Amino acid sequence: MRYVKTCISKNFKLKFTIMKKISYLLLFAFIASTLFISCDEDDAEKSPFVKVKIGAQDNTSVGGFYSINDKKVYTQDQAATKQEKIDFLCFYEEGNDISLASPGANITDIFTGATAPETWTTTDTTYFYQTTLTTVQFDALTEDDELIVTSYNADEARRKAKLLTVDDIYAFKTQDAYYGLLKVTEVANDSIGYVKFTYILKK
Repeated sequence: MRYVKTCISKNFKLKFTIMKKISYLLLFAFIASTLFISCDEDDAEKSPFVKVKIGAQDNTSVGGFYSINDKKVYTQDQAATKQEKIDFLCFYEEGNDISLASPGANITDIFTGATAPETWTTTDTTYFYQTTLTTVQFDALTEDDELIVTSYNADEARRKAKLLTVDDIYAFKTQDAYYGLLKVTEVANDSIGYVKFTYILKK
């Protein structure tokens, strides 16, 4: 009888030990996977490139105004409440197709309503200069690359970047003196269209 009790006791201890080991292994696997995911997210956040999609004036699904400080796209009504933060806007017109500009570009008869940029009291201006950089050069940029600044030509810069096509690369300077480079990645030419671009700022 004592032998039976001893066997039961040993079996119980063995099962308990195995269960503890399994629990530790599962806990370790969970912690390890969490750390790996966290590292992946951190790596993604460290990318100096920002991807943006903004819509033209009649696009009702994608906002057409962008703030570099906020790294956020706004609708026209939202942008009107954040006038001092808006650096880019997108619009379409015959002859210029999809274009990028800023509230200070003196664009009229494009946007409508009480919140149209021409009614704003604060209209910051961003200037654009189309470069001859290749996509390979752009993709290799880092935030401390002097090319981001030296690619900008103040004498030739304009308040509008017109007739945008995929792989166009523009140097720009904002009202707040941010220097950057942007690469056009997708264009839908229409007043309900949009433009996608990737940009990088000089740190």
